[in-house]
Amino acid sequence: MVVSQYSAVEAYQDLDNEPVYNMKAVVEATGISAATLRAWERRYSVLSPGRTESGYRLYSARDIAMLRWLKARVDEGMSISQAINLRTHRRPLETVAAERRGPESHGPREARERLLTALVQYDEATAERALEESFAVYGLESVTEQILAPAMIQLGDMWHAGQASTAAEHFASNYLRRKLDAIINAAPQINVGPLVVLGCGPGDWHELGLLLIHLMLRRRNVNTIYLGQNVPLDQFVEEMQRLKPAVIVMAATTAETVTGLIEIASAVQEMPAPRPVFAFGGRIFNVQLEMRTRVPGVFLGENARSAVGYIMTLISGSPAAESGSILRIRPDREE
Repeated sequence: MVVSQYSAVEAYQDLDNEPVYNMKAVVEATGISAATLRAWERRYSVLSPGRTESGYRLYSARDIAMLRWLKARVDEGMSISQAINLRTHRRPLETVAAERRGPESHGPREARERLLTALVQYDEATAERALEESFAVYGLESVTEQILAPAMIQLGDMWHAGQASTAAEHFASNYLRRKLDAIINAAPQINVGPLVVLGCGPGDWHELGLLLIHLMLRRRNVNTIYLGQNVPLDQFVEEMQRLKPAVIVMAATTAETVTGLIEIASAVQEMPAPRPVFAFGGRIFNVQLEMRTRVPGVFLGENARSAVGYIMTLISGSPAAESGSILRIRPDREE
């Protein structure tokens, strides 16, 4: 199969190489979006299109044939990097790209900076293009963990340092939250196996980090219920006794909201056995380390990935998992 695919690529060399087709024509001919095409060109040097006098890209018939071949390989399940490496039959693509462009010239860090710069300037169109290109190059899991998650943290740091106004921080946070909501809603909801309940502590409205954990758990086929912001103590224990979760995960981001988190954690500790494990995290626990000792529960770590790994360990030893009723859970790994 590899030989025939490669031979097909070699046959494209006989096609016309005159750059005459604009971006719109290429999009219609290949089914590849303009944002994805630009991302492939920037990240992997897929093509070197010609330019009009005004600077617009122009492609040849050979370019279009090559793009169709690459898209067919991606549709078969290859990553774009694997498809291009198959085409070149040379060194691994990342090595080639690094030699051409230098280290990390268009990596996740640069994509994240581009996204944040657009958001604090209220430029949603540029933010959309940055994310679309990032999804095309890196995939969903890497974008959420290497771009969206650090962007959330960096956005909060920018606000605290006075580098982003309160209005800009709200705009950017709402934008990122909408994106995470859309990704979460596209993930399958699992209703069997150990239940994990997630929510922000009383008075806490900063949910982006918790949303990321929720997404990562959903993508690992974990049974979750997301309570959202500002979860009150009133009737909380009664609801948990009814739901019988294996783990309760709650977050606090400020010193003021830790107090409410402690109240909920203490109430959970007083529930009759078998009581759920109470686990917690949030920005404040990374800034003021002594806060970790004040909460009666399990600290999940300093980032979403470590939190998810810890939660997976906790539920793997739950009665539901041991009885075999837990659905297949994917291991905590890069995808």
